[in-house]
Amino acid sequence: MKTPSRDTSFDNNADDKTQLATRMEKDDDDNNFMFNRKSKEIMGRSLWSWLRIIGFNLFFTAGLAAFWGLCLWVFYQTLDNYTPKLQTTSSFIGANPGLGFRPMRRVIKSIQIIQYLINNHGYILQNTDPYSSLIWFVHGGAGNWDDFKEDLDAFLAEYEPGYWANAGASQTKCKNLNWIYHKCNVIYFTSLGNWDRPPLNKEEACEFNKEWLSDQGSDIKCISEEHYGYYHGKPCMLLKLNRVYGWNPIPYFNVTMVENHQTMPKDLKQHIRKTWEENCRGRGFEIEDRCPELNMVWLHCDGEDDPDKENIGSVSYTPWRGFPAYFFPYWNQLGYLQPVVMVQLKNPTPGVLINIECTAWANFIDHDRAKMKGSVHIEFLMD
Repeated sequence: MKTPSRDTSFDNNADDKTQLATRMEKDDDDNNFMFNRKSKEIMGRSLWSWLRIIGFNLFFTAGLAAFWGLCLWVFYQTLDNYTPKLQTTSSFIGANPGLGFRPMRRVIKSIQIIQYLINNHGYILQNTDPYSSLIWFVHGGAGNWDDFKEDLDAFLAEYEPGYWANAGASQTKCKNLNWIYHKCNVIYFTSLGNWDRPPLNKEEACEFNKEWLSDQGSDIKCISEEHYGYYHGKPCMLLKLNRVYGWNPIPYFNVTMVENHQTMPKDLKQHIRKTWEENCRGRGFEIEDRCPELNMVWLHCDGEDDPDKENIGSVSYTPWRGFPAYFFPYWNQLGYLQPVVMVQLKNPTPGVLINIECTAWANFIDHDRAKMKGSVHIEFLMD
């Protein structure tokens, strides 16, 4: 008996169609990765899965931020708003103050200064910052010294009475100054009070009167009304010791120690000797050995090299040749006024670049020209 044959072409066609439909559905799913309409998934995850992930990340981030904030709060509890944690020798600044000066040229005009020097004088200033070290100006009525006058006015504004609100309670007259008249009707200062007063405490600050910066014996004074001497070619530079919290100077009270100093300038030694003879000589061994009027961080300004020393001319200091030690230490007191000195160049040589170095002198103040320890470098040019 002959077995009837079976036609399987229909079944094969059905399988192909099923496979094609399945493949098409798979391709459709792949093309709808952002949102699968069949499984209702978003980028391969269900809505509930995405909510759990987002919730976990929110709680994790909030917990991390809270922990970081707690650590920061604990850190700030160890700090004081007015007292630095590291002071003097334990700090990066150290216990060796440097010197600062005013006026300073504005940055926007520094390029003009350099171009002028190159075109008119042939100087090419290398490894120098005109903003912080160069004083260049043309004196006279058509000069360009207005910026210097404005900078000095701005710096000295805080020395005006009433500038610091509620500072009257902390400021004290550490040194009384009186006016006396010379026979030639020239006004001078005479000092009264105790040069050997104890260091400042954290609740007091010494008064500093801006009028003290006016040298009454000078024909051109270092005051705003006379343009600080820049108009007349007798410019004034304001020198100051940089503030170091808690630093208290140890002056040279003994004149013999000064005379035996190996590196102190001879001119400064002579000035200190004269101060000792006028105020302490013949007043007994105790006063002669520890002269109160030598309670000073002395200041000396001169040319760096021999040509600079020839061109700088004579130099005067007002009101003192240094910074009285009773203005220290600095405790971030309310209304604290640091002592300043006006250094006036009486007759500098015009048209010549002069390198000036000012140094501070007291026990344990080291001098390093490269690192500017206990000193400051100034480049001066007057046309």
